Amino acid sequence: MTDILFPPFLTIALTGTPGTGKTEVSKQLESEGYRILHITEFIRRYNIPSERDDERDCDVVDMDALEEAVFEYQQQIRREFNQKVFLENLKLEDLHKSPEFLPVLLVESHLAHYLCDLSVVLRTHPNTLKERLNERGYSDKKIMENILAESIDVVLCDCFDYCRRIYEINTTEMDIEKTAGCLKELIHALYDDEFNIYSALMEKMNVTAESIAVRTFSGCFPISDVLDTLEDDGAVVYEDGDDDVGDYMEEKNPILMKYVPGQNDWSELVD
Repeated sequence: MTDILFPPFLTIALTGTPGTGKTEVSKQLESEGYRILHITEFIRRYNIPSERDDERDCDVVDMDALEEAVFEYQQQIRREFNQKVFLENLKLEDLHKSPEFLPVLLVESHLAHYLCDLSVVLRTHPNTLKERLNERGYSDKKIMENILAESIDVVLCDCFDYCRRIYEINTTEMDIEKTAGCLKELIHALYDDEFNIYSALMEKMNVTAESIAVRTFSGCFPISDVLDTLEDDGAVVYEDGDDDVGDYMEEKNPILMKYVPGQNDWSELVD
């Protein structure tokens, strides 16, 4: 989700079935300076409540507590970045010069898509996934559970319930470096696209604000009229209780894009 600040700060989920390469790829990007939040490590560090499910051989995390903790962490990272923007007088053209200047936080986990509205899903052919999980020492039951989940698109289907835009990368024939390269290309293009959406919305709000200033001078102009104007342009208004103040985002049905080596043009992500 973008902030109503300049520059907008983007949080993107890197998700997928265990064994598709999330951790390895994210650590590759982390070594290059990109901001990465590893949810498994985060849960341990911040003592997020969880219970052991012996039958499924996994931990069941308190998602409400996790979501709250991740939100607070996101706000901290955003404040630190905003301070950097002002201290170093960063301009729009500076944002892609270095990973530390790019206003993006990548959240890595098979749970990440529950925490972000933009997701990149890593996919792997079930036969290759089985080999990888065998190498990790997974039990036969756990391997079959994950192979089945990958075969019937469990994570991808979940993304359609929680995310407005989903990007799918098939890692079956790609090594970590190539997957990381594709992911970096996508992240930078995605940021540019989100910035354009953000800028268009800000422009609309500025025009509306000028209209308010003129009309308020001659009489009452309730803020609810502003919200109605934005809604007419396809925005979704989230009102806070009885207050006529909301957050705005462009309304979209979930969009899925698949990576095809050598064929994708990430410079235009939406129609």
